[in-house]
Amino acid sequence: MTQRTVRTSFERVRAILHGEWDPIGCGVPLDEYDSYAWPVLKLLMAKAPREDVAVYLRRAASDVMSSPVPEERLARVVDLLTSLDV
Repeated sequence: MTQRTVRTSFERVRAILHGEWDPIGCGVPLDEYDSYAWPVLKLLMAKAPREDVAVYLRRAASDVMSSPVPEERLARVVDLLTSLDV
């Protein structure tokens, strides 16, 4: 995978996290979830099971940000992420 391809994949993950996952809400800056996008991208590139991605995002929202995401929204986000061609 080229550096450009990785960057493009990161941008796609970032857009999903910002636009769909968004545990904080309130119009956060585009880079607000960048520290979560890289680990998600790594999971996707490793073809990790869908549940691993969900667990990571669930813990990040609940434990780190104290802003749990409803399971229905989390499932939609994981569907979007795992459908990416990375």
